[in-house]
Amino acid sequence: MGVIAFIFGYILKFWFNLVGNYGWALVLFSLTIKVVLFPLTLKQHKSTKQMQELQPKLNELQEKYKDDQQKMSIEYQKFMKENKYNPFGGCLLMILQLFVLLGVLYVVTNPMRYMDKLNDQEIDLALKEAIISQEYSGDTVAFTKFENEFVNSNSGDDKYKKVLEQLDSDDVEAKFIAMYKFDNRYHELKILNEKYDLNFLGIDLGDITMNNPSDIRLWIFPVLTTIFYYLSLWMVSRNQKKNTQKMKDADGNEIEMPNMMMMNITMPLLSGWISASVPQGMGLYWFMNSFLQVIIQFFTDKFLRSKDNNNKNDVVIEAKNLEVENNENLDDINAESTDNTIKNESNKKKNQGKNKNKKKKK
Repeated sequence: MGVIAFIFGYILKFWFNLVGNYGWALVLFSLTIKVVLFPLTLKQHKSTKQMQELQPKLNELQEKYKDDQQKMSIEYQKFMKENKYNPFGGCLLMILQLFVLLGVLYVVTNPMRYMDKLNDQEIDLALKEAIISQEYSGDTVAFTKFENEFVNSNSGDDKYKKVLEQLDSDDVEAKFIAMYKFDNRYHELKILNEKYDLNFLGIDLGDITMNNPSDIRLWIFPVLTTIFYYLSLWMVSRNQKKNTQKMKDADGNEIEMPNMMMMNITMPLLSGWISASVPQGMGLYWFMNSFLQVIIQFFTDKFLRSKDNNNKNDVVIEAKNLEVENNENLDDINAESTDNTIKNESNKKKNQGKNKNKKKKK
C-alpha cells in the first residue's frame, strides 16, 4: 500500500505546486484518478450490459440442461467463451477502487511522509516545531516546561507503555513526541497546516467532523458524499431492474432477485459516517469521487443506449432492405410466370389453328 501512496503523493504534490491550494489540489487529484480508471469503468459497464443481453440465452441453457448439471456447466463455459464474456471481469475495478481508496487515505492522513517524502526523524522535528508555533506561539521555554511536566506525569500510564518500550532513547523530547503521536492519530496534519493552507471554501481540511460535531460546516462533505454515493447506486440498480431478464433455477422456476434497496441505503450511510470520522481532506476526495461517478454513470448509460439504438436501427434497415429485395425477386418470378403463361396460351392457340387446317384439308 505504501507504494501506491507514494505514487499518489507525487500526483497530489504536482497539483498543489500547480494551483497552490491543498483543497483544489485534492479536487484535481480526484479527477485524475477517475480519468485513469475510466477505461476500466467503461469496460465494467459494457460487461454488465452484455450480461443482461446474454441472460435470455442462459435461461434457455438452464431450461435445456436442468436435469444434467455437469452438461449445464460445460455448456455454460462454452457459451461464455464463444461470447467472450468473463464473469469476473467487473471484479478488477472493484479491487482497484479499494486499493485506490486506501492509498488516498494514506496520503491524506500522512501527507508529510507521502507528499513531502520526509523520514521519521524529519517528521518528528517538524512536528515539534509545529507544536511550538501553533500551541505556544513560538515560546520554546514554555513548550520545554510543559514537555517535561507531561512526560514525568504520564510516563507510567499503561496506555503509553508499549509506545515508550519501542523507543531506543530515554530523551524527554523523544518520549513526548512518541506520546503526542500516540494521542494524535493525524499528527502530520498539524505539520501540514504549518506548511500549507488547508482552508478550502471556509473548511479546514485538517479538521474531523466527529471531533467537532457542532460545526455545521464540517458536515458538508459527509452529507454530500452520502447523497451522491446513493445516487450512483440508485442509477446502477435502476438500469439493472430495467434491463435484466428473469433468471431461472435448474427446475426452470424464476429466481427472485435480491432487493438492493437496503444495500443502497446502508452503503451511502456507511461512507458518510467514515467521511465524518476522517480528516476533511479525505471527505473532500470521497465526495468528489461519488460526484464524478454519478456524472460518468449518466453519460456512459446515455452512450451505451445511443449505441444500442443505432444497432437496432441498422438491423431494421437491413431487414427492410432484405424485404424489398425479396419483394423484387418475387415480382420478377411473378412476371416470368405471367410471360410463360402467355406463351403457353399463344402456343396452344397456334396448335389449335394447325389442327383445324389439317381437318379442312382432309
